[in-house]
Amino acid sequence: MKVEIKAGTCRDTAQCFFVLFFFCSVLIPFPAAAGPYTLSIHGSGSNGVHRSSITGYSVGNCSHCHEQHASIDGEEPSPMAGSASAFTLFSDNFNDTAQTGPYAMEDNFCFYCHIATGGVQSGGGITNYQFCITFGGYTVNSATDVMGAFNLSSYHNLYDIQTFAESKFTFFKPTSNPCVACHNPHLVKNHKDNPTDSAYTTISRPTDHGELWGDDANERMSNYTSYRPPYYYGSTTSYEPGGVALHDGSQTTDYNAFCLDCHQYEVPVSTSGLNSMNPTTTSGHLTAIDWSSAGDMHGERPRLFDVGGGASSCTGTIIAPYNAAPVKSNYVLSCLDCHDPHGSVLASGGRTSTYLMRKEINNNKVDGCGPGVQNFCESEFCYSCHTNSHAGAQGCFTCHYHGGKNINCSGPWTGPNF
Repeated sequence: MKVEIKAGTCRDTAQCFFVLFFFCSVLIPFPAAAGPYTLSIHGSGSNGVHRSSITGYSVGNCSHCHEQHASIDGEEPSPMAGSASAFTLFSDNFNDTAQTGPYAMEDNFCFYCHIATGGVQSGGGITNYQFCITFGGYTVNSATDVMGAFNLSSYHNLYDIQTFAESKFTFFKPTSNPCVACHNPHLVKNHKDNPTDSAYTTISRPTDHGELWGDDANERMSNYTSYRPPYYYGSTTSYEPGGVALHDGSQTTDYNAFCLDCHQYEVPVSTSGLNSMNPTTTSGHLTAIDWSSAGDMHGERPRLFDVGGGASSCTGTIIAPYNAAPVKSNYVLSCLDCHDPHGSVLASGGRTSTYLMRKEINNNKVDGCGPGVQNFCESEFCYSCHTNSHAGAQGCFTCHYHGGKNINCSGPWTGPNF
């Protein structure tokens, strides 16, 4: 294209040079500088985003997610939203009328790719197993993709995440996607295929959205001197994540700091019947969690009894790998040692977990414990690390919950009982 600067359009030579530079900067296709996005899994030139309905764009190109004019070459490729969407995405970020699951692919922009079959990603969907499978070695798949995990009987409610994040974090907007409260899509890496290397982390703390969390050595569970990862499923010699021999937490992301960006507060929930076990928690909210030395027993608070129990047999014992030095005098758990972050427990009748409880913990399958409770048994959950259940098969959580302090429960202890 020829650019002419006509007489009278600029007052002096300097201004003319500026006008010329401006036009050149707009019209000349300078190469984009490589940056964090090209180092992410989404921006990867080999395994990145690649929408099957558009051609002429390399794998990882921004246009696979963004349509700058709600179209490409004058037409809107599939999927068609019918109008421009926020952040120039090819579809709306989130259907905020979907206040509870189950979710359809169209309810969340991320589900268009993070679905095992169908979707828009060239070559088919993307397989993502639950945390207890990818990092813990469990062998039974309740879900094979992210959308499937969010459609299990216990799931992280996306509408609740959206409304809470908007109220707490300045980067989060009314048209943002709930997933970006925990993930920065332009930074996220491929942790599922590199489970033993936290440098491939997928998460960014809500309080530090512009950085990955877990990729630096000071963002690992090894910063807690009393942390040991649980056993890998099927082994008593290898550990999470991924069946490694090293068990000091240096290969595990500090999920506690990450999760507590939200869960240090009472988080409101919209799922019917999902209330905290703790009677002191505001109705319709989850309990604010304190993982410090003044908080829960599974956090940094010193243990009440040694590994052999205490003044009463009801206190039970602690099993391996938590019954050995240096953690037997105290131990700290990671949130994801017990919880699956997207969703948990495939419902097929009977009692199910409602708090993202893992189906496998510390080389133990959390099974049912009798007729009508095929899916989840509280005592079996606790037996993953403890040897005694004095409250009955389904009575553990009557007394033991975040922030529990002998409310309506008796015992030979003082202070918290979880």
